[in-house]
Amino acid sequence: MKTFWATLVVFGLLTGTLAAGQKEEVEALLKSKIDSVLEILSHKELAQEDKSAKIMEAVEPIFDFDIMAKLTLGKTGWQRMNASQQQEFIDLFVVRLKASYVDKTSLYNDEKVAYKPAVLEDNKVHVPMDIIGADGVISVLYKFYSSSQSWKIYDVEINGVSLVQSYKSQFTEILRNGTVDDLLGELRKTPVNEKTS
Repeated sequence: MKTFWATLVVFGLLTGTLAAGQKEEVEALLKSKIDSVLEILSHKELAQEDKSAKIMEAVEPIFDFDIMAKLTLGKTGWQRMNASQQQEFIDLFVVRLKASYVDKTSLYNDEKVAYKPAVLEDNKVHVPMDIIGADGVISVLYKFYSSSQSWKIYDVEINGVSLVQSYKSQFTEILRNGTVDDLLGELRKTPVNEKTS
């Protein structure tokens, strides 16, 4: 538990100054991954499960799914779990995040992506973009932090709504009115796609 909270403290409070060139580095990284996803989606002959597997293979290296899972619980929720429950929660939630991401990409219908300049936010980099389709524009914001290995996504906002905060609200409500087992039971309902897990 101490290791986990030390990680989040460093993640949240690190105050080192980012070089201007790092914005461009993150922009290029995200664009390359999004372009890879669009290329995969353009292959109409591919079965959906094969597309899902290729998409997850392309984007998984830039997502910190474990951090995203931990952030959705917050300190209070995390401390209500024992070590075994904490690990199960992470495993189950990562499956749900992957399934959600793949489901959203499956709705793609030749929309255009308009990339916008990255913005420095303390020690993090936020990269906005618009997805432009026949039904209008969807604003997406990818939030990156610099891990010990590389730049990683720790949250995604869609039309101003944070993925992490949305899940955190849901989980807080479940834990307020129920138990840790209730929360884990809800997460166990997520269908497991072997090609994205």
